[in-house]
Amino acid sequence: MRIALAAVAACAVCPPALSQTADPAPTAPAQTAPAPAPAPPPAPGSVVVVQLVGGDVLRGELVSESAESVVLKHPILGQITLARASVASVAVPPPPQAADPTGAQVPAQVAVAAADVSLGNAASSAPAAVAQATAEAPKAEEKPPPSKWKFAFAANVNYVDANVEQLDFRVAAGAVYEDPDVEKLQLSAEYFFRNVDSAQTDNNLLVTGVYDYFIKETRWLLFGKVQGQMDQLQNWEQRLSGWGGVGYRFYIAPPVGLTGKIGAGATREFGSVNLTRAELYGQLEGKWLISDVQTLEASAWIAPSFEDFSQYLVLARAEWSMKIDPELGLSLLGGVRWQFQSQVPAGQNPDDTRVYAGLKLDF
Repeated sequence: MRIALAAVAACAVCPPALSQTADPAPTAPAQTAPAPAPAPPPAPGSVVVVQLVGGDVLRGELVSESAESVVLKHPILGQITLARASVASVAVPPPPQAADPTGAQVPAQVAVAAADVSLGNAASSAPAAVAQATAEAPKAEEKPPPSKWKFAFAANVNYVDANVEQLDFRVAAGAVYEDPDVEKLQLSAEYFFRNVDSAQTDNNLLVTGVYDYFIKETRWLLFGKVQGQMDQLQNWEQRLSGWGGVGYRFYIAPPVGLTGKIGAGATREFGSVNLTRAELYGQLEGKWLISDVQTLEASAWIAPSFEDFSQYLVLARAEWSMKIDPELGLSLLGGVRWQFQSQVPAGQNPDDTRVYAGLKLDF
């Protein structure tokens, strides 16, 4: 019995080389997959994945891309503008890959899937792991989409008590409703007042409403504009105008936008002069985003009479603003408004130039 146990123990410590096991079959060398073709550069209108410097990932439709910014149309956040310094990369996600001939599932584009679910950049390398990570990851709190309405209020007041006593001020308010590539409504009101030695030298109110309808997948638009003006120091006292026509967006901001409009309409003047005249209408308006905090806007329109082109009205404006408190929406504001009427009664000045500076609040 002791001899048998010794034989068993000796067999248990036998080296592997003495065991009678079949040699493993030789492994075929792995075939190296061909290098993937470089991804095409993203084009406006294509779906892209934007990798931010901080690690977050955003997926949406590319609106425009420049050296200063990337504009993205996000399904939840709407249209957002990202500073180029905060963007690590912009890429078109590759299409889903098909299964291999053996029926095995090819790994999906994990980073893109994770971006769609959690706007994160961490994911595994297999579809099952992606599903598990998605189920375990806490859902980000959904924020309501930003409002399509924007409002602004601006004001400046000056008082002088020297050789003369002078009080003058300007107040302005505006509201904009914009649905990109669909429509835009702008409403504005501006009032100037000046009193010198108890004598009123300026009392001017200008109210404007503009509606733009963007023709889908083109740069063309249709517009309608209504404008009312009151000036008790003019012979016409009140003026009401309406125009309509077509426009074309030569450039779409950011950083530069330029739009031209042409159409026709009519103006009615009330007061000591009561007349109605049919008019042509032409306008250029532009916007330049100088930096993240500075903006320059300018516009000019002319409305000549159908009956006599020597009778016309021009109004031009340039306005600069600089944000001093972005969170509050407070900006410095400076501008100039120039109005010219070709034919005025004797003794009246055809030019009306106004320069202003103050504060503006956007909300």
